[in-house]
Amino acid sequence: MKLPKLGLVRFAKSREVKGRILNATIRRNPSGKYFVSLGTKTEVTEWPKTRSAIGVDVGIKDFAILSDGTTYSNPKFFRSLGEKLAKAQRIMSRRTVGGGN
Repeated sequence: MKLPKLGLVRFAKSREVKGRILNATIRRNPSGKYFVSLGTKTEVTEWPKTRSAIGVDVGIKDFAILSDGTTYSNPKFFRSLGEKLAKAQRIMSRRTVGGGN
């Protein structure tokens, strides 16, 4: 990748870039690794219009029930984010009130 003021820089591509690159944001995390976020412009494809309607009922036992009888089970957000919550609570427990941390 060619960057202004730096020249050619090697990088590991996580996925193929689709569209025209408009801008790039370079960030450095606390461990010293650099990350690049690319802003692109792509063509948006429209979905075909079906001219049909469906009703959605959001509940507690089931996440959603459609008028055609399809049910979607309730996702357990707390369970899936439990590890992230535990890590954040550990970080907060080590902080001091009024400290610059």
